[in-house]
Amino acid sequence: MGGEFLDFLHLHLDQVRLGQDAGDRLAGNIESQKDGNGFPSRDFVKHLKPHVVNYLKGNYEREIATDRNLKNGKHGEMFLDPDNHKIRFNLGKGPWVNFSQKYEFNPIHSHSGIISAVAMIDIPEEIEEERETNGFHSKAAGCLDFIHANQHATVNSKTGDLFLFPAYLWHLVYPYHSDVERITMSFNITEVRFDNMYLEGGQVNYH
Repeated sequence: MGGEFLDFLHLHLDQVRLGQDAGDRLAGNIESQKDGNGFPSRDFVKHLKPHVVNYLKGNYEREIATDRNLKNGKHGEMFLDPDNHKIRFNLGKGPWVNFSQKYEFNPIHSHSGIISAVAMIDIPEEIEEERETNGFHSKAAGCLDFIHANQHATVNSKTGDLFLFPAYLWHLVYPYHSDVERITMSFNITEVRFDNMYLEGGQVNYH
């Protein structure tokens, strides 16, 4: 996540903190979960769009590579090259911001939509230090963990990191014991439009 995007998020955090509570529709065991209405929507999308496009390009390139290695590859409309389309997307009810305190956590869950994201707005150094000094074998305090089938990946995230991933992917955030605030933002992309087509639930549809 670029410095300008991170600066933009920090600039509006105080307004978001005073905003509407979002905890009644979120999975987190976190007392302060707020709607992201305090972020000016037009500027938010302007900062976010390059990251969404890069994610779509990565998916497109992986599908092309897979197709080349299959005898009966897929063809046609499913290959929507982001460079050849005007792209728009729908954020649904997002974004929202988690102002996490010690002992709070996000249990294992997945999201709605087709793409989900977690942005690390402020991950204090104390949490990283805790991972190395708490004496536990698993260095997971405050970490984000992705789970797929019988595998998982624990991510020691840092301020400024932005993770985009399929909405169906199970994930969680471990608690920590340091007396600091961990600030993250999440959102779901419920629909991606390519010109007169839209991608919803992994399928291409037409208006």
